[in-house]
Amino acid sequence: MKKYALNDITLFQFIFMIHGAQLGIGIFSLPSDLAKVSGTDGWISLIIGWAITVVISMIIVQIMKQHPDDTLYDLLPRYFGKWIGKLLHILVISYFLFAFFTSGLASLTVIKQTLLPKTPNYWLMILIILPIYTIARNHVRILARYAEITFWGFLWLLPLYLFALKEGVWLNLLPVLKDGLSPVWAGIKTTSLSFQGFETIFMLYPFLKRKDKALQGVLIANTLTLIIYLCAVIVCFLYFSPDGITNYNWPPLRVLKSLEFRFLERFEVIWIVAYLFLLSRVWIINLYFASLGSSQLIGKQDHRPHLRIYLLFFLILSLFFKPGYSKGQYLTDWLAYAGIAFAFVFPCILWPYTALVRKWRKGH
Repeated sequence: MKKYALNDITLFQFIFMIHGAQLGIGIFSLPSDLAKVSGTDGWISLIIGWAITVVISMIIVQIMKQHPDDTLYDLLPRYFGKWIGKLLHILVISYFLFAFFTSGLASLTVIKQTLLPKTPNYWLMILIILPIYTIARNHVRILARYAEITFWGFLWLLPLYLFALKEGVWLNLLPVLKDGLSPVWAGIKTTSLSFQGFETIFMLYPFLKRKDKALQGVLIANTLTLIIYLCAVIVCFLYFSPDGITNYNWPPLRVLKSLEFRFLERFEVIWIVAYLFLLSRVWIINLYFASLGSSQLIGKQDHRPHLRIYLLFFLILSLFFKPGYSKGQYLTDWLAYAGIAFAFVFPCILWPYTALVRKWRKGH
């Protein structure tokens, strides 16, 4: 019997899990970060970053095709031996935990500054932890259903955000490539963090029911993320002046505050609260795969005890660690470096390495 047969997921759930792991709090700072590096040509950097991400995603699928019933945790000892495999196993767990902590801290900062400025950190952390545990204590199939429901349930956020286009100045985007290609290439590094999350393919592939559709799934998932990022970036580029956008840490939130409807007040508050449901997918997916990895490391099938330990640790940490934009940005920069190493470089090394190992073993 297949190891993960009872938790198989559909193609749509596979797509929304990957997309859910990508679409995080970084969307709020992405327009400003791109403008500082690439100017109003940052949208081109975004498309190039998407193309690179799609290629790496397809490489991961090719790696996993050789062992369709295994996750990355199962592959590491197979190809690297017991001790190096365990070391890499621990590094992967650490990556997912760090991604959870960084996204959680960044989310806490946004909540504190926009919704609940006087609420103590530990109360906010409790409010975040309880629903996370309720969902993450289940298995992948439940997580995938949640990812799909939240996507369709909050799809209305995007067209409402696009109302800001009526105040936009399209001339802000011209001329295209006014400073040449150098700023565009420099912006690709900035986009790398925004697309991080596709590396969950390493974990999701064995759960996919129709594995022959995996390439199609990763293409759609990355394209969904690209469309949402392009909407966020282009609206901000049109709404703000090319120099003015760099004065804001979270330009999309500023855009939302400017939107007014006769039937609705404080629209940005409603939008942020709704977006937290989408954001919760990032927390849950990263924390689940970290818990799954650490439980498998010691030969246990039940990941829930590890899940409780991690959540308790982060709750205690919130008592001493005060969120802030500068601290969040510092951790985000380190997550970007870790993501480049794990999500972009590692698959490019692992693919030829596994092929050579299989060829060598076949010859012997």
